[in-house]
Amino acid sequence: MSFTSAHTRQRRRVLALVAASVVSCAGTAAASPLFELVGASSGTGGYNARATGAGAASTYFNPALLPRGKGSVELGVLVLSDQIAMTLDGRTRGNVPDVVGGRNIVDASGETISNQTVPTRWLDEGCYKIDNIACDPPFTPRPRQGDGSSGDTRTYALVGLVSHVIDDYLVAGFYALLPLGDFTAANSFYNDEREQFFSNSLHPEMYSDRLLATSLSFGVGSQLLDELALGVSFTLSLMNKANASTYVREASDYDKILMSNDIRVQPTIAPHFGAVYSPFEWWRLSGTVHSEQRFTIETGIVATLPDGKQSHTVRREVHSFVPWTFGLGTEVDLNRGAEHEFSLAGGLRYALWSKYLDRHGEEPGVQGRQFDFNDVFSGSLGVRHRTGDVSTYADVSYQPTPVPPQTGLSNYVDNDRVGLLIGGEYEFPVASFALRVGLQAQAQRLLHRYQKKDDALITDELPDDSMDSISGAPITGAAGLQTNNPGWPGFASEGWILGGALSAAVLY
Repeated sequence: MSFTSAHTRQRRRVLALVAASVVSCAGTAAASPLFELVGASSGTGGYNARATGAGAASTYFNPALLPRGKGSVELGVLVLSDQIAMTLDGRTRGNVPDVVGGRNIVDASGETISNQTVPTRWLDEGCYKIDNIACDPPFTPRPRQGDGSSGDTRTYALVGLVSHVIDDYLVAGFYALLPLGDFTAANSFYNDEREQFFSNSLHPEMYSDRLLATSLSFGVGSQLLDELALGVSFTLSLMNKANASTYVREASDYDKILMSNDIRVQPTIAPHFGAVYSPFEWWRLSGTVHSEQRFTIETGIVATLPDGKQSHTVRREVHSFVPWTFGLGTEVDLNRGAEHEFSLAGGLRYALWSKYLDRHGEEPGVQGRQFDFNDVFSGSLGVRHRTGDVSTYADVSYQPTPVPPQTGLSNYVDNDRVGLLIGGEYEFPVASFALRVGLQAQAQRLLHRYQKKDDALITDELPDDSMDSISGAPITGAAGLQTNNPGWPGFASEGWILGGALSAAVLY
C-alpha cells in the first residue's frame, strides 16, 4: 500500500464524515447574536474571523480555518457594556387619550373599545382612586420610556478548544461565550402601541436580551487538499415548549387560580459551513454560510371557568433571531517571511434580514411591504502584524441597519453601527507547554438616527365617535388623533457598545 493512496483514502473518509454530519443535522433553531456582534474574542480573528485568525473562534466563524490553528485549550473572559440612549419627542395633553378609568367606551356601532387603550392619566400617575372609582389592585404608573432596556454591563466566560484528531485531515473545535449569571434570558416586548400595557417604553431591537443568549458552537474542519479546506459547525441552543392549564375560580382574584404546567426543553442545532481556498501561499480566499438561528418558546394556555366554558390558545415567541448570512473574505500576506510580517484581511457579508421575526414571532412588514426589514451587506477591513512571538491586529467594521424608517405604528429601534477593534497576543514557553495570552478592546458606535411618525399611518386608539357606554354621551376630547404609542410623535436613538476580552490558551 502506497503512502499516497493511504492518505487519499483517509481524506475520503474524512470527507464522508463531514458530509454525513451535514446531512444528519437538524436545521431548526439555535442562536448566536453575541458572536456576530463582538466578533472573535480570542485569537487574532477580530471582526475578520471568517477569513483569518485560525483558532477556537473559527469553530463558529469559519470551521475550515481549524486545520490552520494550533491544538489548544483556552479560557477567558469578555466584558461588554451597552449604552444606548433614546430620546422621545414630547407631546401635548390634547394629543393623547385621557379617558376616565373604570368605564366601558363604545363606538357609534355599540362595539366595546375600552380594551384598545389605557387612560393616559393611569400610565402617567397610576390608578389608586380616581373620581371615586377605586382600582383594586392598584394600577401602577408606567411613564413613557420609564422602563427601557439598556445601560447594562455584562460578563461572559470564554471557553475554546482545538484538537487535531487526525493531523490536519480532521480537526475538531469548540467555542462558547457563557453569560456569568443568568445562563440565558428571553425578554419580549411589543414594537407598537401594545407596549403601553407593559413597559410603555421603546427597546433596542438588536441588543437587550439578545446579549444574554448563550452562544455555543462545535464543529470540524479538514485540509482536504493543499489548496482547499472545508468545515462544518453547529450552534446549540434550547427550544422550550410549555403548556399551562388553569382553572379560574374567580376572575377578580388570581390568587385563587389553579394551574398545572407541562414543560419540555429540546436541544436544537443549526449548521454552518466554511471553505478556505489558497491559490498561493500568500493569498487566501474564504466563503461561509451561516444558517438561520433562533431561540423559540411555545406556550399553550388553557383556561377553564366554573361555568364549564373552556378557552385555549398558543403563543409563540422568537428570540435572538439571526438570519441566513453569506460571507466572503480574504487575507493577503504583504511580506511573508520578513522579520515584521504584515497582512491585510477583509470580509463582506450578506444577511437576509427580510425574513426577520420579532420577539412575538411577528413579521415587521405586517403593515405593508414598505415596513419589511431589508436584506443588507456589511463589511470589515483590518491589518495584522507579527514579529517573533507577538501578534497584533486592528479591524474596522460597518453594519448598516436593516430596519426601515419607522414612520408608522411600529417602533423597531436600530441604528447603523461602526466598530473599531484592536488586540494582541503573546506566546511563550511554560514547562513542557506553550502559553498564549491575548488581550482585546473594542468600541462600536451606534450612529444617531431620528424617526418622525406619519400621522396618517397611526391608529386612532380613541375614535372620534367614542361614547360612554353608561350615559351614552360622547367622550370629551375624543376628536383628532389620540394614541398611547410610546414612539409617537417621533424618537431618536444612538449609543455605544464597549467591550474588552482577556484570554489564555495552553498550546499542545
